[in-house]
Amino acid sequence: MKKILFLIPSLAGIGGTERMVVALSRLVSNAGFDVSIASFDPPDAQPFFKCDVPFRPMGAIPRLPLPLRASAYWIAIRKLRALKKKLGTDLTISNLWGADLISILSGGPDRKLCVAHISVVDNPTNRLMMRLRPFVAWVYRNADRVIAVSQPLAVELKALYRIDDGRIASIDNFVDRPEAIPYWTEDGIQRFVWCGRAVAEKNLEGLLAIWARFAAGRDGVQLVLLGDGPLLGTEVSGARDLGLSVSTSLHDRAAQVIFAGKVSRPADYLVCARAMLLTSHAEGLPMVLLEALSLGIPILASDCPSGGVRAAMRAGHVADTAGPLPGFLLQVPVATEEPGIKAWCDALSSIASDDSLHAECVRTALVRAEDFGSERASQRWVAELSRLAATR
Repeated sequence: MKKILFLIPSLAGIGGTERMVVALSRLVSNAGFDVSIASFDPPDAQPFFKCDVPFRPMGAIPRLPLPLRASAYWIAIRKLRALKKKLGTDLTISNLWGADLISILSGGPDRKLCVAHISVVDNPTNRLMMRLRPFVAWVYRNADRVIAVSQPLAVELKALYRIDDGRIASIDNFVDRPEAIPYWTEDGIQRFVWCGRAVAEKNLEGLLAIWARFAAGRDGVQLVLLGDGPLLGTEVSGARDLGLSVSTSLHDRAAQVIFAGKVSRPADYLVCARAMLLTSHAEGLPMVLLEALSLGIPILASDCPSGGVRAAMRAGHVADTAGPLPGFLLQVPVATEEPGIKAWCDALSSIASDDSLHAECVRTALVRAEDFGSERASQRWVAELSRLAATR
């Protein structure tokens, strides 16, 4: 089994899944496999993240009304079948639900592995996967293998879709410490950085409610939001409605919130942060969290239901009370619920003012990062691919 095709709905975005697919394709290619990536992007699309393997955009899937959606998927299935035949694909590794569905329905002699990147339970973006649970379960049970990006996510999916033990496993997401060039020099401003897509599960609404409370009457602090997405305009308006001063300029020292948009090197901004903030309703194992750990950046994060964030923050500790944390693990904030907002503001105040605590979080983050390097992930993935080949 030498020819491997990674499949993703789109590689042009800036999300963690796109970044992970590029990193994993490089890792598998370096292990000696013949690797390509296919997506349903327009033919002239380019990956946002630097991609070292052949990229094959197959054309966008038409966005048809629900009654006609089956025909759109049939078009996508035919395109994938043709590409797999042309490449002589031995294994298709699909990423995200749309790609998983198309891969399984495409049939053919290739083995099929689905990589699960994000939780389903309590995830507002994946409500349809809950409503269509029997059908989704059928798809995943027909895969040769399902790999979750964290062990808690594998537990969730196994129970939710009743996947046999022999068909599901977990291999953690991975990052190596990036070469970061600090974007800002020391200028007396404490910057707190969020990085992601402006979509419902990322819960920017909750973050902005926290920041409006924390920043009120406080000088020298700034929230920097990296990324874009379909809800970005709504969140900008929401920030202004909360009375926050908003800017899109990364050099605006007076703004309380900066909406920076897409950036090609998030590490350059993270390395300047007093802390990285993650207020999501749902996550698998966020790449930005792992990158922050690798840079020694303290983290304030939601304790998402699937447990991937908790596993990364507590790496190696079974008991909740065992060992220091690289920051704070907090309840998912809801903009209208006072206790959660207060807990987040208290944590922000502590990490902003207590230099000893900050230094301890930095040390702990660097220790946690050792569990999420590419060398360990490479060993796990090569073993997994060898296992699939042996069970042909």
